[in-house]
Amino acid sequence: MPEHAAPFPHVLQVVDDSGLQRYSADMVDAVFAGSFDPPTMGHQDIIQTASRMFRTLHVVIAVNPLKKSMFTLEERLAMIRAMVQDRSNVRVTVWEGLVTDYAHQHGCEALVRGVRSAADLPYEASMAGMNRRLDPDIVTVFFLCRPEHEDISSSLVRDIIQHGRLPQGIVPPAVEEILHRCMESRGNPLS
Repeated sequence: MPEHAAPFPHVLQVVDDSGLQRYSADMVDAVFAGSFDPPTMGHQDIIQTASRMFRTLHVVIAVNPLKKSMFTLEERLAMIRAMVQDRSNVRVTVWEGLVTDYAHQHGCEALVRGVRSAADLPYEASMAGMNRRLDPDIVTVFFLCRPEHEDISSSLVRDIIQHGRLPQGIVPPAVEEILHRCMESRGNPLS
């Protein structure tokens, strides 16, 4: 990309008084994909930030047939929808296939990825590179999670839930409510 080219081909480029270039992503749609099994505070933080930056944010539950999920697609959809009910520019859906195919079919030019720590970067960089090979017109935008969420992952939340516990502050309140109902209906109430 040329030194002064906008990261997105049709995005407004602004040069402020200091000579710094600024780009507006408000004309770009983005995809934030994951298993969200279950969604965490880190996911909520990324959704809130990305939804302020992009015109439309597609939160996509990516179906991976090789991965055993703890929660059904319907339960995960309910959790994410509860999290984003105040965000009018967020669309929640399910997709089975390559995320780049979803992005292309829905006119999205950016993929949103969350990074908890430096340890996540090699994997995320590799995925971003492969996604760029699959569709050179799609860029990956990384969001660093807040320090207070670095230790939270869906897999750790699942492990804790399987032991009947759910500490406050690791999932959004709306998700916590749904998790309590799900686990109660399965005969494994959370404390």
